[in-house]
Amino acid sequence: MAISLPVYSIEGKATGQSIQVPDLLLNFSPNEHLIYMDVRRILAAARQGTHKTKTRGEVKGSKRKLYRQKGTGRARMGSIRNPIRRGGGTVHGPVPRDYSFKLNEKERRLARLSAFVLHIHHQTLWVVENLRYEVPKTKLFLQTVKGIGWDGSPLQIYTDGYNPVAYLAARNVPKVSIQPASSWNTYDLARARYLLWERKAIENLFNSLSI
Repeated sequence: MAISLPVYSIEGKATGQSIQVPDLLLNFSPNEHLIYMDVRRILAAARQGTHKTKTRGEVKGSKRKLYRQKGTGRARMGSIRNPIRRGGGTVHGPVPRDYSFKLNEKERRLARLSAFVLHIHHQTLWVVENLRYEVPKTKLFLQTVKGIGWDGSPLQIYTDGYNPVAYLAARNVPKVSIQPASSWNTYDLARARYLLWERKAIENLFNSLSI
């Protein structure tokens, strides 16, 4: 079954034109597990991993034995740095580490396509002719997205190359993220309720598709 994406003008009005979704995408079965794995990979790579606690060898305090081993009636005790004492070291605490892990390039590509195709199936993908505003006005940007039908849910916008004017116009609008189409990734696709693509950007994507 053929699917066409209507194209909207920068004013948010239908132009009467449409873009045909390639059969390659229509016949593609999304893999939700790959989406999960790639989102997990992206979030893991974003972690700093700089957490650190001090062991008994690193906390401040004398190494002198607090009292003799036997004859006091108390439990034997070493230095004041003992982990069971207040101010002592931490046992098995976190140390700096790298949380990132590898996912094959083909798996990452299939995960992106899966998240993208789900938007097509759910009819949450819009195409705009362009977002080349003359001035970076938020009012103009809202006219575009509200005219298309945006309801305030998380919106991910992909432009054909870097578009500083559109970025400035959209940056103060809550739940809106805008970036070049070359930076698309599974995490942004999965967390967005709607996608908005510039026409040239999505045409370039369709022309470069391979599975």
